[in-house]
Amino acid sequence: MFNVIPEILYKLLSLIFPLILFFGGGSVAALDYSDKLVENQADYAGLREAYAGIFPVGAAVYSHQLDNPRLVDFILKNFDTITPEWELKQHYLTDHRGDLSKWGQINEDHLASMDRLAEFAFENNLKIRGHTLIWPVSNVWMYWTDASETTLVSKEVLFERMEEYIKFIMGRYGHVVDVWDVVNEPFHYNWFAQLKEETNIYKIAGEEFATKAFEFAAKYAKPGDILMVNETFVEGNAAKTANMFNCVERWLKQGVRIDGIGTQGHMGTVSTLTFDPNFRAVDDLAKRCRKLGVVLEYTEIDIKIWEIDRQRTVEAPPQWLETWQIFKYQKFFEALRRNSDVVIGATFWGLDDANTVINYNDNPYKDWPMLFDRNGLPKQNFFAVCDF
Repeated sequence: MFNVIPEILYKLLSLIFPLILFFGGGSVAALDYSDKLVENQADYAGLREAYAGIFPVGAAVYSHQLDNPRLVDFILKNFDTITPEWELKQHYLTDHRGDLSKWGQINEDHLASMDRLAEFAFENNLKIRGHTLIWPVSNVWMYWTDASETTLVSKEVLFERMEEYIKFIMGRYGHVVDVWDVVNEPFHYNWFAQLKEETNIYKIAGEEFATKAFEFAAKYAKPGDILMVNETFVEGNAAKTANMFNCVERWLKQGVRIDGIGTQGHMGTVSTLTFDPNFRAVDDLAKRCRKLGVVLEYTEIDIKIWEIDRQRTVEAPPQWLETWQIFKYQKFFEALRRNSDVVIGATFWGLDDANTVINYNDNPYKDWPMLFDRNGLPKQNFFAVCDF
């Protein structure tokens, strides 16, 4: 039954899609950019050129992708900023794969991967998004008294370790990072708890872990740095949106320095804001940020075609669904541009359809969530995003 319901839903949506287009001010003909498709990377202007003077455009990158000359050229053509997809996450930097003798130490091999990204950015005049300093859902050494991970530390010990770690990371990479995701994904999806109280860091310190993280980040930030709280699946989730803005407003009133809100932008062509074709949800987020005096950034953008894995075995999406994705990308970036007074950037969570978290396996036909195909060439939704 689970697999039948989505098929019925897709059939119904395929029938009403023309109405969604109509009420969003679009048409199938206007969304046909097939005449603009190119056969090589030299034949189009990159994203960074299209959005120069509006806001920076970025992408998530793994250090090993720098081994591929095509991807290097692709990154430099299209993006102003890069985000380490894993290399700057604390559980990666302190992971020793069971070598308990190194518990609590930085993994030098993993640190070298992050160093490589920093050197690449510095040499090519790119900026790095500092993603992330504290991620509550991760299980990291600083929560535990020893490697057995049986006893949580005191709040005082936690804060000492947090400050030491934040000082180290911001000191090492501050020369290429000017936006920091200080706290990542702390808020709950429901109305019963504003923050994820089930996380170990919350069990130790309550919501003070978040305010302390921002206190330490502010202490070690260089002039001009932007300190963000970053969250996922905000669009269309009223509970999480309320939790996020209520907490940020409260913390700001307490004197905590928070400069901006990052919302990740992982979306589905069908599932996210299905009946909000003009992305008024983005307008609402921008309005709330203006009221609080903070900036807004989209930090992990992708728009997947399918919702369940079984559907991701086809070789190509239905034409109506591909058109809807083009329309959705177009309207989403229209919303970002009309709020460019508060939107400071848009970062994709991946590079192209071959280099995206949605397709990191051996299935060659899983999804098509990005603006570029598996060869790094722009798709029709790329040209829709740049058509202004």
